Amino acid sequence: MKKNLKQLVMVLILAIMIFPASVRAEGNNCFGDDLKGADQEAFSTLIDEIQCIKEAHPEFNDERILEIIDQNHTKFERGISDIWNSLTDSEKKLCIRYPFAALKVNTAKNIATSKTESKFGMNGLGDRSDAFRHGIWNAEMTILIGKEKAELFATAHEDKDVTGNESDGYPKAAHRDMDLHNNAVGREIGEDNNKATEEEMADIIYNEVMSPETQFVWLHE
Repeated sequence: MKKNLKQLVMVLILAIMIFPASVRAEGNNCFGDDLKGADQEAFSTLIDEIQCIKEAHPEFNDERILEIIDQNHTKFERGISDIWNSLTDSEKKLCIRYPFAALKVNTAKNIATSKTESKFGMNGLGDRSDAFRHGIWNAEMTILIGKEKAELFATAHEDKDVTGNESDGYPKAAHRDMDLHNNAVGREIGEDNNKATEEEMADIIYNEVMSPETQFVWLHE
């Protein structure tokens, strides 16, 4: 009995010693979920809501529709409301103006995060995997909705407060500039390889990111 108690105490002491270290280690791993796409079915429900309002009230302009949807999703924090409130105001306006394109943008986001995880084992923040994620997102958007609309949605995504630093310690403004640059590179690649499959595009973007002469940029390894 005493032996078992002693072993239990030793386990507890060891856990106390290890836990803070694990917390510190976790804090040093910065993950970029800014492009995490929503569940496609849930996002489709949101687009259906927009379409219903537009069809029922063709006289409403985009600002009025935005006001209505914002009001509809003020009191809730989960599900569809969570998706809507995670968008920038500029993204919301584009969802209203181009609802079907917005669905494809969400598809491209999911492709981007999935392929980044596949190629790098994670979705990082400010690093090479971040550059890849933005590159393939814009490449896929260019294929799905065209270069012009892809630029609109990508730029709208970056229309957010950039005061202060991100969790990796680098200025939010530097992250925005990095993302805008990599978005543009991705669109060019998408336009030049508009027949590529998702797998082929992932390889093309990955090879470019890993090239010594890459056009992509990142803030740190």
